[in-house]
Amino acid sequence: MPRSAVIKLHDKLMATPGAADNLLKAISALYKWGIQREHVDCDNPTRDVKRNRKQTGGFEPWTADDIATFLAFHKPGTMARRALILAMSTTARRGDLCRLGRQNEFTRDGRVWLRWKQDKAPHGTVEMPMPTGLIDELHASSNMTYILNGYGAPFTVAGLGNKFREWAEAAGLKGRSLHGVRKGLSAILTSGGASSGEIDVLLGHEMGSSETRIYIRSAERALLAEQVVDRLDKIIPGTAK
Repeated sequence: MPRSAVIKLHDKLMATPGAADNLLKAISALYKWGIQREHVDCDNPTRDVKRNRKQTGGFEPWTADDIATFLAFHKPGTMARRALILAMSTTARRGDLCRLGRQNEFTRDGRVWLRWKQDKAPHGTVEMPMPTGLIDELHASSNMTYILNGYGAPFTVAGLGNKFREWAEAAGLKGRSLHGVRKGLSAILTSGGASSGEIDVLLGHEMGSSETRIYIRSAERALLAEQVVDRLDKIIPGTAK
């Protein structure tokens, strides 16, 4: 396939930039596979074809202050508060949060646990003890599914994401998402000394995952930055008397 043909296909999808870029990714992956196995002897035709979407830093991670602000605004008994506490307690993805409920509870050694099968890869079975704060939050609810929409039915995946952003904005937290809770909590716990193994278990990752190592390295860099600035404070003259 000549590069000009790839560009034409890409241009046809300009009305949907994400789909256009996904097409480039698919063609690139196909040619990479074929070139490695010597099915074709040409260059990858997607090379140097400009993509539409800019790379971003991803979802804005929540901070400890964000969490405190949200919980101060959304009082006990509200669905918004329950959703955040459930997200913090399980770090489950939206597809799993929508389905979690009483049917996922079981008791082990006198403690209440949750067990669920991940909706996304690696599709593993996750088991987590329920924190006391979550048990207290769910105590007054008799619903089978923990989080319900305004019609008393379980949320869809997209519906929960949209509603959670509304709840965050109502608390003065613009641009915050459910995935940001998962991302931010991992960073908060890592900064507090949580090990990579603990974070892997919390996030439902394979042990020793590359994503968790990123959180660990980030926390280590932050700690080293504080330490080196403390050293600078000792050698740079200050103006305070």
